[in-house]
Amino acid sequence: MNIEKYYRQSATAFLNASLISCIPVIFFIALFISVKLNRLFLLLIIPFCLYSITAFASYLIQRRRCERLTDTLEAQKVTSILQSKTVLLSFLPAPSLRMLIFDSEGTVLGEIRDDKFTLFRWYLPPFFDIFTAKTYGFYNGENMLQYQFTVKKQCVEIRNRKKQLISKLEEKRTDKATKTVYKYEKKELCLKRSLAFTDYCLEDERGIAIVNVKKGWMPKDWQKRFLDPNHPVVSIHHSASNKDIIHIYAILAKIFAYKDH
Repeated sequence: MNIEKYYRQSATAFLNASLISCIPVIFFIALFISVKLNRLFLLLIIPFCLYSITAFASYLIQRRRCERLTDTLEAQKVTSILQSKTVLLSFLPAPSLRMLIFDSEGTVLGEIRDDKFTLFRWYLPPFFDIFTAKTYGFYNGENMLQYQFTVKKQCVEIRNRKKQLISKLEEKRTDKATKTVYKYEKKELCLKRSLAFTDYCLEDERGIAIVNVKKGWMPKDWQKRFLDPNHPVVSIHHSASNKDIIHIYAILAKIFAYKDH
C-alpha cells in the first residue's frame, strides 16, 4: 500500500463510519414515532448526527486527496520497518486502533491494528472500552503478523508471531501528568509529553532522546505526498536496537489508541 491507496481506504472507512452512525439515528426516530415519547428524547440522536456529518466531511476530504495523488506515485521497494529511523504515522477510523507506518516515499512499512472490529465497540466511549485488555497485531509491509502487543492498564505484553511471550513493558506513572516511565528488562524509558499532548519524547537512562514524535512538522519534500500536515513524524535515534524499536512501537500503540475512534 502507498499513501494514495491509504487516502482511498481512509475515505471508504469514513464513509462507512458515517453510515454506521446513522443506524442509532434511524432506530431512535422509529422508536420515537412508534411509542410517541417526549421530544426531549430526540436529543439522544444529536451526537450521532454530528459524528455522521463529520465523518462524511472527512470522507470528501480524503477522496479529494486520493484524486490529487492518483498516478503520481511510483512503486517502491518495501524496506524493513525496523531499519527505518524516520517514519510517518497515519490512522484509519477504528473502534480502537489502526495505525499505519509510512516511509518518506509514501509506502506503508507496517501497521499496528486491533483486529476485533465488533460493531458495538464503535459506539463505546474510550472511557469504557479501555477497561478490557486489547491485543494489537504488529504487521510488516506485506501484511504479515510479526508481533502482538497486549495492552493492559499498567503494562504491555509483547509476543512473537507464534504468540510466545518475549517481553513485558511495565508502565509507571509519575507525579507529573506529562511524564511516564516505562521499564523492560534492565532498561528504562522516560516518556515526556508536550503540554498540548501533540509532541512526545522518549529518553533512555542516560537522558538521550531515542525517539521524538512531532505533529505538525514535516520535511518539505514529504509534503507533496502527504497532504495532511498533522501526521505525526517519528524520528528514532541511530543507537536504538531492533528490540528497542519493537518496544517503542508498543509504547506508540498505547499512546495513540483511540486516535480515530
